[in-house]
Amino acid sequence: MKKIIIIITLLLGNVAFGQRTLTSDQAIDPNITREYKNGEKIAEFILKDGTTIKEGSKLVMGKPRNPLTLVYDYVYVGYVNLISEMISPSVKLTGNYDGLPVTVEYLKVYKRKLSKSSEIQVSAFVYNPSQTSLTGDKYRTITDLELGISGGEIVNPNAAMTREQAIVKLKESKDLLDLGLLTQEEYDKIKSELTPIIMNNK
Repeated sequence: MKKIIIIITLLLGNVAFGQRTLTSDQAIDPNITREYKNGEKIAEFILKDGTTIKEGSKLVMGKPRNPLTLVYDYVYVGYVNLISEMISPSVKLTGNYDGLPVTVEYLKVYKRKLSKSSEIQVSAFVYNPSQTSLTGDKYRTITDLELGISGGEIVNPNAAMTREQAIVKLKESKDLLDLGLLTQEEYDKIKSELTPIIMNNK
């Protein structure tokens, strides 16, 4: 009986707090997106490369997309309420914070258009654990996690290696082997790890 009560409590907790998992593919599927409300919290978001972002995930700030103005396109100062954005515009983060670590506090979903079945963007509300709230620099909002990462403004240190990255690493390892800085055994190990990535991603 005790086990049944625990299971029911967990299930109700997940429903009540919107603790669902959303994948990148589901975020563009109108049959799924209509089930979500603007500003709804989700437990985790699975990116196109298969890595999962959730509460406590560690991310790293990248460089602003525009190196001349040093203004981030997808990162805002403080925790932004995208629903009230039209009334009180938020401030985009300025400066170069390349390499600064941030931690995800929670994730929310927002519709890209004023339609129930519109595609969804996932916003990550993050903080810099080394800063105090008094500095005004501790909290940030990544308004579109997928675009922020693909645009280089946010770096996912747990991202799966791409085919291109694997090729570069294999070539570097071959050069090191030729220079006598890697043994044949070390090179063969690296090659065996990278070959599936290179051959499976076309």
